[in-house]
Amino acid sequence: MTITEIAELAGVSIGTVDRVIHKRGRVSAKTVAKVEKIIKSSGFTPNPIARQLALKKDFVVGILLPLKTDDAGYWELIFDGIEKACEELKPFSIKLAVKNFDRKKNGDFTAKAEALSKIKIDALITAPVIAEEASKALKFFSDIPYVFVDSSLPEGKQLTTVAQNPYASGVCAARLMKLIVPDAEKIVCVQMYPDSYNLKERARGFTEFFKEKNVINVAGNCNTKNETDSFIKSIIAKKPDGIFVSNNASFSFVEYCRAHNIKKKFALIGYDLMKQNKKFLAEDFIDCIISQQPEQQGYEAVKAIYRHSLINEKVNKTMKIPITIYFKENI
Repeated sequence: MTITEIAELAGVSIGTVDRVIHKRGRVSAKTVAKVEKIIKSSGFTPNPIARQLALKKDFVVGILLPLKTDDAGYWELIFDGIEKACEELKPFSIKLAVKNFDRKKNGDFTAKAEALSKIKIDALITAPVIAEEASKALKFFSDIPYVFVDSSLPEGKQLTTVAQNPYASGVCAARLMKLIVPDAEKIVCVQMYPDSYNLKERARGFTEFFKEKNVINVAGNCNTKNETDSFIKSIIAKKPDGIFVSNNASFSFVEYCRAHNIKKKFALIGYDLMKQNKKFLAEDFIDCIISQQPEQQGYEAVKAIYRHSLINEKVNKTMKIPITIYFKENI
């Protein structure tokens, strides 16, 4: 039995179990008795490596993610999940070394990866959203375990990937589109970051579902507001019956239509229950949102590193985040 399983059976945190095992910190007598009973019945023996790390040495996790402000705060939510897990694992003295890269700036992922590699870190959490650059930059971390969040790489040697299955997610979006506009004649699939592996896979899943229809795939870099507006204008001009936005920028389409007094005549499906998307979903301007649970991604990424590096548990190669669907009625 593991510390994680003991914590689940006792209905307490991993940190509480650790405090009981090592007899430090404040824990109620009732909780101590409950945990000790489970430990005794299971024959659990504390992991000496974990104990040593908890008592003697910081365990440093490098964080290499896009700027927190990017994508309407999506990455900040992943970081919130990371911090929550670190707080729960406080007895193990997990520290963070953070480098945020600008995904719109060519070469910044590599530059920040190199800078982080010069710091002594024990593990890494990153999002390989710029696939080609990430594949090369990860050579800096070949001697430590690293975990992917949000996206994966086909050839990656990661410990695990914490993300949705992007192809299945794209198929799910296509099924929703078919339900919302069953007689649609023109559907546009939008990729606002053409180099992103997971967005390509979502688009592939969406397009392959509509084999009998001519889905228009449109990709373009939207690094500035002017580029974004021009990109959206070109899509609106096609007069589609449905628009699938493969990232969390569906709110941008609503804002553009409002700013230009354009009446929405198309179904709009996108990703992530960010503040703007939630608002427009409630107001019926967005028809459906698929959530990637960013906080859960960050949380599970830290827990995967903890299980692998601190208590020697096996970690699955993939940790699939559920495909959660939101309409205005269930937000």
